[in-house]
Amino acid sequence: MSGQIELGDWGRILRGDNPWSFLLEAILRIAVLYVLLLVSLRVMGRRMSSQLSRNELLALVSLAAAIGPAMQSPDQGLLPPLIIAIWVVSFQRVIAFATFRSQRFEDAMNGVVTPLVSAGRVDLARLRSEAISLERLRSQLRVSGILNLGKVERVYFEPGGAFSVVSREQEQPGLSLAPSWDPELRARQKDVPGAFACSSCGNVVESKSMARCPACQSMPEWLPAVCGRYDEQQSAGADSRADGDEVERSEHRG
Repeated sequence: MSGQIELGDWGRILRGDNPWSFLLEAILRIAVLYVLLLVSLRVMGRRMSSQLSRNELLALVSLAAAIGPAMQSPDQGLLPPLIIAIWVVSFQRVIAFATFRSQRFEDAMNGVVTPLVSAGRVDLARLRSEAISLERLRSQLRVSGILNLGKVERVYFEPGGAFSVVSREQEQPGLSLAPSWDPELRARQKDVPGAFACSSCGNVVESKSMARCPACQSMPEWLPAVCGRYDEQQSAGADSRADGDEVERSEHRG
């Protein structure tokens, strides 16, 4: 920009070095590029509007980088972003077709499913390799409505970054996932006599005298294992009483 910059120069602040007539052209450019981006996303598939794989995310970033300069600068034509968009979409479709044909190629491009929890125990080595904190994993389980690690059969970390939780049919003694700042919620969980859970991986043992956890080899704090909740027992009792009252009313009507 030539000339001295003045703080109160609202013409420069609002339109830069471009003439006012470029505002109408900018609206036209945005409309054309918006349609171009919309068509590109449609061609690349429905997944582009949901959870993205790495390949799809790179394609989307490439489209945005190509469209940005042509949207703002009058000396940039619309033909280069069009050519780049065609190339990006074509390359993405080739990659998608190759991943469909080859499982090995798909694993190389998108990664593989990683099991983080197995039979109520956390695999700390895999957590570290995936750069996932223990608290983040516990938070994801609480979002799924799970407050006892013993209720979890498997937790998978998907290539797209999502967590898949498979629950056990029957809850087992395990580590409480209630937050430390919510003692009221923890008090609703029933402790299992003679069972203690590793504070790191959730492994359950019958004695807390051992210094190291036999599963993860850490030196944890042994916490009382939990299984079930007191409010569930009260709810079951209330349901039984309600069923009994209903039967008694039916007998009186009969």
